[in-house]
This record gives sequence, C-alpha cells and structure tokens, in this order.
Amino acid sequence: MNELLKLHGYLYGDPGAYGLTEKGQQYAEEKYHSRGTGGYAQYNPSWETRTWSDETSAALKADMEANPGGFEAGDSLSGGGDDDVPQPSWKGLAIGGVVVGALLIAPHVKPFWNNKVKPATKRLRAGFTKQESVEPTEP
Repeated sequence: MNELLKLHGYLYGDPGAYGLTEKGQQYAEEKYHSRGTGGYAQYNPSWETRTWSDETSAALKADMEANPGGFEAGDSLSGGGDDDVPQPSWKGLAIGGVVVGALLIAPHVKPFWNNKVKPATKRLRAGFTKQESVEPTEP
C-alpha cells in the first residue's frame, strides 16, 4: 500500500522511512512518538504513525483512473522489473536462520550452563577424585 501511495505522490522515501508529501498532508496526519525512558538510544525507540482520512481511498482511486500507467498489472509496484530486486539465496537464508536461532537461544545458554552442566561436572569430578587416605600398616 505504501508503494502505491508513493507511486501516486502521497508519500516519499523508502520502506521503513516514508514521509508525507504536500499532497499526502491533505489526506493524512503524521504523529511522532517516543518512549523516552532514558538510558541508551536502543532502549528509547521513536517512531512516526500516519492516520489516513476516509477521503484518501476516493482520491487514490481517482488518481489511479487518471493515471492508469502508474503501474501495470504484471509489474511490481515499484515500477521496475524483478531484475532490480536481488533474490535471497538458500545459503544466505540458512546463515540468517542460524544467526536468528543463536540470538534467540543465547539468553538461555548461561543459566543452563550454570544450573545444569556445572553442578553435574562437579559431582562427576568429585566422584573420580574421591580417594580414601591409605595409611601404611605395620606388619
């Protein structure tokens, strides 16, 4: 939908960073939000939301009828062919899956190590090193 709005002049920018054009400001309200909890920047996200009016769909429909060449039914919404969009490889997807899996499992590894593996190895080690002291006996 954002690509369609961009194609007909309501938005500018790229995915994840769209903004309203003058034409878009007639039909939408943009609001800035910030969590503002202090500390590090990654813990304080800020974002913008757009609320579109009910008249937007009628205006967009009129623009699409006036400019039917905005995009072809077989084309992608960005206007170019599929050649300009790189396709992910299986190797890249597998590496990405491993990285995501590692990030998801990382918080659970240290507690498992400290609560399960370390005590078990200490018990095992104590069993192997347990020796009774042998005093020499005199005949």
